Amino acid sequence: MKINMDKIIRALSLALDLAQMSALDNNTNMIVEEISNIDYSKHVFMNHSKRVCYISLELAHSLQLDYSTIEELYVSSLLHDIGASNFFNRSHSYPNFIKEHCLIGSEITSDFPKFNNLSTLILYHHENHDGTGPMKLKNTDIPLASQIMRLADILDLLYDDSKPCYTQKEYISSWIEKHSNIIFSPALIKAFSQCSSKDSFWFNLENINLLDVALKDLLPEFDVYLTLDEFKKIAYIFGNIIDNKNEFTARHSTGISELAYSVAKHLGYDNEKCLKMKIAGLLHDIGKVAIPNNILEKNGPLTKDQFNIIKSHVYYTKVILDKMEVISDISDWASNHHEKLNGKGYPRALSSNEISEESRIMGVCDIYQALTEERPYRKGLSPEETFKIMDDMAKNNFICSKALSYLKETVIS
Repeated sequence: MKINMDKIIRALSLALDLAQMSALDNNTNMIVEEISNIDYSKHVFMNHSKRVCYISLELAHSLQLDYSTIEELYVSSLLHDIGASNFFNRSHSYPNFIKEHCLIGSEITSDFPKFNNLSTLILYHHENHDGTGPMKLKNTDIPLASQIMRLADILDLLYDDSKPCYTQKEYISSWIEKHSNIIFSPALIKAFSQCSSKDSFWFNLENINLLDVALKDLLPEFDVYLTLDEFKKIAYIFGNIIDNKNEFTARHSTGISELAYSVAKHLGYDNEKCLKMKIAGLLHDIGKVAIPNNILEKNGPLTKDQFNIIKSHVYYTKVILDKMEVISDISDWASNHHEKLNGKGYPRALSSNEISEESRIMGVCDIYQALTEERPYRKGLSPEETFKIMDDMAKNNFICSKALSYLKETVIS
């Protein structure tokens, strides 16, 4: 099975933008940039990855970079803030935030398939030309792709979605040019001047949801495909990001992944399907990136509104995974784990005949893993205590008794 990497990267960049949006909902006093005393905490991050990608590719073309470098820049710019995905919810002084999210991003992309240099480019995407960045690299010691992302990142933070693009051109251009030889190299400033002289550049920033149109010229072909095993590596990266949003779920996605894979093996599913079940387990909660941590970590009962926000995570899981297109089965199994046989599950209130065996297995694995894990308000239950609760759920037509029996056979054997 071959999976289009472009679809994967676009979907994951959406997940990262949702993570940054949810962090802002925490009302955290967040400082995302350390220069000129500008407070960017009100910035709208929904299209941050897209804009950084677009600006980066425009700069790359002005610099006449080779196509393989442009492909690498495309991937790294869409994922440049991957290290910040569960960092924005914490109150840190800005130097720590800037440095740590670069280090974390570099670490978690160290095993990223196909693009071996991704880790390095992300590590240095906050370096300044004069050596005042977090890693103290300067001038040509900073990878050119990292320099490009630095300018693109700042430009988007300066950009105000609430104003027409043409009213911002002069201010943003002036700000960037004033920081020549400080944050940006003269060569990069020259490339930016070429890009920003075109009206289309600013209109593309304003209409960033039409990114596909702009990319036809900037990236006409991105024919990179992953095997299912390579996709699994990316799934592990994002499974860990999700689990690390909360100290009490440090192995939740990994645990469900292992359970689902073991049950699939026990039932004699073929190797590809078993691997898909593992991936579905790793990604089943990817939609939680859109949920503020102050709700995920609440030590006590949730209000009705808070519970509705929590419930939306499976909706976002499906939105993100459906963008990958060719993994519709994985998307369904992952996003249906809160559906119930009595039709009262969420997010789609599916009837029993609409819930596949694989989704039913994912559902019981999720419940088992959750009940046996420690939570802020209780200790983890034993397998015996957990199965007693789940037996009652099966009797009341919440979960599938057959799927539960498969899980029992797998866990007890």
